[in-house]
Amino acid sequence: MSLAANTADTAQTAASAVKADVQNQVTQSVSALDQLKEFLLNHGPDVIYAIIIFIVGRYIAKGFKNVAIRMMTHANYDHTVITFVSQMIYYAIMALVILSALNKAGIPTNSFLAAFGAFGLAVGLALQSNLSNFASGLLILIFKPFKAGDWVSIGGVEGSIKGIQMLNTAVITKDNKTVFIPNSIITSNQVINSSYQDERYISFLFDIGYDNDHHKAIAILKDIFHSDKRILNADTMEIGIKEFADNSVRIAAFPKVANADYLPVFYDTMSRVKDAFDEAGIDIPFPQRVVYVREEKNED
Repeated sequence: MSLAANTADTAQTAASAVKADVQNQVTQSVSALDQLKEFLLNHGPDVIYAIIIFIVGRYIAKGFKNVAIRMMTHANYDHTVITFVSQMIYYAIMALVILSALNKAGIPTNSFLAAFGAFGLAVGLALQSNLSNFASGLLILIFKPFKAGDWVSIGGVEGSIKGIQMLNTAVITKDNKTVFIPNSIITSNQVINSSYQDERYISFLFDIGYDNDHHKAIAILKDIFHSDKRILNADTMEIGIKEFADNSVRIAAFPKVANADYLPVFYDTMSRVKDAFDEAGIDIPFPQRVVYVREEKNED
């Protein structure tokens, strides 16, 4: 057989293969179009309904989100909790919308629900303590027992609130240390917020000697409190003898001041009382201990 004949046979074979491949692709395309046509004829209305459900549901989710933002803003909630809660509402509604749309389109959702349930259980078991802190942080942001800048005492830690995070709360102590307290500890322990009220009472306790005139001491204290314009209840302030201690007569006084004036008034008053008592000759007792020495005689 000549070379020309072989070349012709090879070209014919290649052309036949290309033709068969093109025919196969055309057949597959026609088959896919037929399947798509059949799917649209059988499930077209459901797909359209699913798309409508998704679009309408998305607008409903946004509407609920905006309503929640307005309500929490009006209630003066923290910006962090407003953002977090509104996003949670939006995504929760969108999850229901997507599942409803898929179900309407004929796609089974039982497997999705089972997978999400198993995933959520695994995550919950792995992050149990963190989820507890997270839930506690959300409760703190919602109910607001304190806010940034408040002076609090939590479980023996006293200081100013620096920030409320999702897992812990940062507290700056008097010596400028930052303490991170897990939120679950905060919600399960007593919290003392000294900044919660606009006004605050200062609890004073002054000791004088039994030989001193307590009427004179009380009069001196009243003069000191009346002369300080920062004290709001100078005329009606509770003051008097609280108890008779071992070495002193104890006089209690409870002046009321603005929260911002608490420490300045406290320190100024302590200094002025010391100067006034010294000038009036009123003793401020200190703990004393009397030791008796017994001398025994040796008999020889």
